[in-house]
Amino acid sequence: MKPNIVLVLLDGSRSDRLSISKDFMSIQKKGTLVNNVTAAYPYTFAAINAMFTGLFGKENGVDAYYKMFKLKDSVDFLPEILQFHGYFTACDLISEKVISKRGFDIYQSHDEYVDDLNKKHPDLIKNCFKKANGKPIFTFLQFSKIHTATVSEVLKKYDWDDKNYYQNQKNNLDNYDEAFHEAARYAQIIHQTIVELNKFDETIVIFFCDHGTGIGERFGERNYGVFTFEETIRTYFLFIGPNIIKNRISNKLLTTLQILPTILELCDIKLNSIPDEPSFASFLVGNSSEPKEKKYTFSETGGLQGPSPSPKKPNVFCIKTKNYKLIYYETPNIWELYDLENDPKEIKNLSGLNFQIEQTLKIKLLNWINR
Repeated sequence: MKPNIVLVLLDGSRSDRLSISKDFMSIQKKGTLVNNVTAAYPYTFAAINAMFTGLFGKENGVDAYYKMFKLKDSVDFLPEILQFHGYFTACDLISEKVISKRGFDIYQSHDEYVDDLNKKHPDLIKNCFKKANGKPIFTFLQFSKIHTATVSEVLKKYDWDDKNYYQNQKNNLDNYDEAFHEAARYAQIIHQTIVELNKFDETIVIFFCDHGTGIGERFGERNYGVFTFEETIRTYFLFIGPNIIKNRISNKLLTTLQILPTILELCDIKLNSIPDEPSFASFLVGNSSEPKEKKYTFSETGGLQGPSPSPKKPNVFCIKTKNYKLIYYETPNIWELYDLENDPKEIKNLSGLNFQIEQTLKIKLLNWINR
């Protein structure tokens, strides 16, 4: 029998803050965490569409804020694939702008200021099992409280160039951490719901983030979507379920585009069109000691605001290796190179200092942009 899949987006959670929560650390021990996953986009609309298609926006149609409804009819879409293979599918989102309705039996959204997701989402899970009538379920849940605390509230108070926000990083981090603690408690509730329904032995729960959230580290980015630094593009997936190895962590470099082939392999579903990115399901179930590390990963964005806004097309691109990251700002034609091993906060720009790696990465990044 195919496993149930409960896919839980802890929207905006940072991979470098997971350890602040005892609740998250407790639940992490129940499964396998991969925590060096490069987000295709550091904002939700494009990030989720990339994950659900296994493709970047140039290929799937959603590569900018203003292209949120441009998903190509011709591309495979995760909910549709699962529905076709016998799954009952449902979602609850912060907005119907997040992803298409394609392939969902239940498609609903919530009010981030009003709805109690600690109750609404467990109720949806229970309703899915009831309505599925014996079918396996796929339920996609978006937990939005981090978004509310670090985006919606921040946007109300500060313009993108308000120096008061960037000079108050301690308070910004405190606000983030408080919201993440709430997210971790919610994750415990979701996991416990599966256990109480006696569905744990047939359900894979995946907690993940689509992108991280800045706290004012970079002038011009109040939260995310403007740049491609680690605080917003380094993400994670935590898999919990039958046959998933417990209490294991991998720091190998992966990409969020690998989630689609990984879920399909865990569900024993094969596509006629093979995704470009490989699954890492064999690692999750213990058939390999590590996932195969990506030699290069890519990310791109075009901010709604900031110093060089570009909501109609990407204008900031990066290529990342295990140890280095090269960023290209098409507007205003600037390059930045960072040594991630010795400078993890990406403070010292090494571009132009005759590092051989820069020329290698520059060629690969430009080829990728112009593909």
